[in-house]
Amino acid sequence: MALWGISTTQETAANNYALPKFFNEQDRDNSTHNCFADERGWIFRHYKSTEYSGLSTQYWDEVIVPVAGLNTTGYGATTQNVTGLGTATPVAIFFEDPNLASPISVGGGGTTGITTGATGYVHLVYNECVFCGAGATIKLRTFDVNNENESDPIIGYANSVTYGAPIVAYANTTGITEYTNFNGQITNRVAFAFTAPGTVLSADLIFNTTSIASTVAVGGTLIYVADLTGVSAASSITVDTNDGVQITNAPLVAVGTTQVEIGAGSTAGNELGVGATVTFSNLTNQTQIKIDIESGVVGVITSLYGDAATKVFRGTSAGIDRNIGGAGSYGSGVGIGTTALSVTA
Repeated sequence: MALWGISTTQETAANNYALPKFFNEQDRDNSTHNCFADERGWIFRHYKSTEYSGLSTQYWDEVIVPVAGLNTTGYGATTQNVTGLGTATPVAIFFEDPNLASPISVGGGGTTGITTGATGYVHLVYNECVFCGAGATIKLRTFDVNNENESDPIIGYANSVTYGAPIVAYANTTGITEYTNFNGQITNRVAFAFTAPGTVLSADLIFNTTSIASTVAVGGTLIYVADLTGVSAASSITVDTNDGVQITNAPLVAVGTTQVEIGAGSTAGNELGVGATVTFSNLTNQTQIKIDIESGVVGVITSLYGDAATKVFRGTSAGIDRNIGGAGSYGSGVGIGTTALSVTA
């Protein structure tokens, strides 16, 4: 059973938190993050709607591999052969794909982002089902497009499943139990909603680094450079020398085939030599949002099994902040989740 993650060893990022090894997080059709353990064994949740989280009321559960003895006490830290359920542990956290059912390349490592004021979601994944009360929070950090100049944080809130919707779970020794009017989520994959900032941060994003190719007119309004890939009249130029920055984010007046032109007010006070570093940038209005793993989760999250107070880990876990392939349900091709999300106007 080792290949299915049934183990008495400590759950760590190195052993994939004991999640089944046959589910590859880079495989859209077999996401480990739709898989969890309950008293029956390893369960794979097939979502039938686009929420792909504890907010969904349409899904069916498949017992991938039954395991006997999981209704006993087991914490996996002893030398005894104990297979009981241990502490519910966070195994992944990522931003939900804003495009939902629109496929995005797994190799791309990101999403298309969201617009100002839009609602986004963070998914916190456990290796067991948990009860998460509505209002539990996580913290998000905001930076400019260069991941610098940190701005005001954002708080994400765990929403509640639709009021009155019946949610089923396999809990304790009572078998399948139906819960109605639960104010929160019963799931291994908790969704936290947040609102993107109403305004975005501005910064000069460097997109081309090259060098001065000729001293002709250097120090004046014309600068000859080795590479003009992507450069336009909307770009700015910065020139560095051994003596420090000589020209900083000067707007371009015109772009030729081998040279750029800057305004007279931006010229350097001394001659710039061949080989000096040149960077081109575009002023970009964008805010990058990142999940603040160190802050953990604030609010009520309890286990479906045994002593709830001691069987849910609510702090931080190394290695759970990651880009995720297969963020959706089995066969959906939903695309990927990501650890950073861009906000644009």
